[in-house]
Amino acid sequence: MLKAKTTAVILFCISFLLAVSTLPGASPAMAHNYIIRSGDTLFSLGQKFGVQVDDLMTANDLSSDMIYPEQRLWIPSRSSRYVLGFYVEQEHDLPSSYGSMTANSNQISAVAPFWYRLAPDSPAAIEEHRAPDGTGACDPPAIISGAHKNNIQVLALIHNMIYAGQVDGAGLAAAMLENEHTRGVFINQLEGIIKAYGYDGVNLDIENIRLADRDKFSLFVKELFQRLAPQGSQITVCVPAKTHDNLQSAWSGPFDYAQIGMYSHSVIIMTYDEHGYSSGPGAIASSGWVRDVVKYAAQNISPEKILLGIPGYGFDWTAGQAGPRYISFGQAMTLAKSQQANILWDNGSQAPYFKYCDSGGRGHEVWFENAFSLTNKLDLIEEYDLKGLAIWRLGMEDPGVWDVLGGRIIAEKTAVD
Repeated sequence: MLKAKTTAVILFCISFLLAVSTLPGASPAMAHNYIIRSGDTLFSLGQKFGVQVDDLMTANDLSSDMIYPEQRLWIPSRSSRYVLGFYVEQEHDLPSSYGSMTANSNQISAVAPFWYRLAPDSPAAIEEHRAPDGTGACDPPAIISGAHKNNIQVLALIHNMIYAGQVDGAGLAAAMLENEHTRGVFINQLEGIIKAYGYDGVNLDIENIRLADRDKFSLFVKELFQRLAPQGSQITVCVPAKTHDNLQSAWSGPFDYAQIGMYSHSVIIMTYDEHGYSSGPGAIASSGWVRDVVKYAAQNISPEKILLGIPGYGFDWTAGQAGPRYISFGQAMTLAKSQQANILWDNGSQAPYFKYCDSGGRGHEVWFENAFSLTNKLDLIEEYDLKGLAIWRLGMEDPGVWDVLGGRIIAEKTAVD
């Protein structure tokens, strides 16, 4: 009798869960089964739930994309991932990250505000960055408090970029990394900043490093981790994307993936600017290149520590002119509309682009990232079971990426004070 009752209870629970998941008003977060309504298409459902049409067809053993009202579909479930957003104040005509952070707070695990840098006159010291170009801090305590109220961790980001004049960022990093004393001075000050403002950890975005300082940087990450991790601080490190360890590369060579991954909670692989300031036009992060980068990274860093860097911006290249213009998704859309340009899709790179001629007759080529190009990258995160993703930067992205993320990912949340 007890066994029969137990079986009945189990069957009732299963029936109840299936009934809830098929309610017409069920949210994407709850949905596993879905009843087709009039007007639904596989494409619209894919957008709603953040699932590729091919995946919907495979999951439901469909031989075509024809679906009918009252038909039941199985919707692949979401996974829990860490979602980090880089936070920057308004930069001239580029929006602040604040609006995106607040609007999408339930889908963000952490933010890393672009507020600190190596001091140009004393590189072992940390300087709060209030630059005239608008990339400095606004009201850190208020922003940190607002993030914490939404259980968003806040990481103190330290960089060695964007200085006025002829400041050598690599030279500043070399001076800070020079010896145990200089590294200790830096770590002491960082520890003080974390405690004073209530940061939940640190994000090292020291990208410009000399090849000769490769081992010193790895040692610095280890020393930082050993000091701050026991205190509960999250240690995250940004590293350039690479497909092999080229010790001759001044850009990626200084970063030892294996050593850095050993002494950090998260490693952000900056899979962007495959084409950028130093190249001609092309995809910022083509699907094939990103896959090659992820494959190499996962061989050297534990996948559960890897955050895949996601670009949320675009570049506008002018023919015959060196270097593109850095633009947001919104600016790209406004530009395409004003120039009556057709937005095209490159199947090879899985990225959107368009071309136009300005009033001076000069040709332009614009490549950017959007919700559609994000889907392929999320597939890689699932395939390699990575920790999550990191978006550069909040406020510049296609608002549609949050719909896609909401259908595919549940942001990991940690209660913060």
